[in-house]
Amino acid sequence: MTDDVAALLTEREKTHGDAASTFSLAGDLVTALLAHREGPIKPHEFAIVNILHKIARISCGSYHDDHWDDIKGYADLGKKLHKELTETCQGG
Repeated sequence: MTDDVAALLTEREKTHGDAASTFSLAGDLVTALLAHREGPIKPHEFAIVNILHKIARISCGSYHDDHWDDIKGYADLGKKLHKELTETCQGG
């Protein structure tokens, strides 16, 4: 690992929390989501996955505006994509 990467990871740990804890929680959340569905993941569902990852960062890390702002952004994108998929499936 280069010094630049090590410095970045040290800095991110302050806001994102311990990587193992954050990834473990995020993995548990995503596993629970996927256990309740079948077939390939849809684009709007991937927005949900991103939101769950942000929730894990919030739970394991410190306060950081970016996490909350990203959730809003992913929610807006997921809403748009889900609406488009629903309208397409219903014939417009």
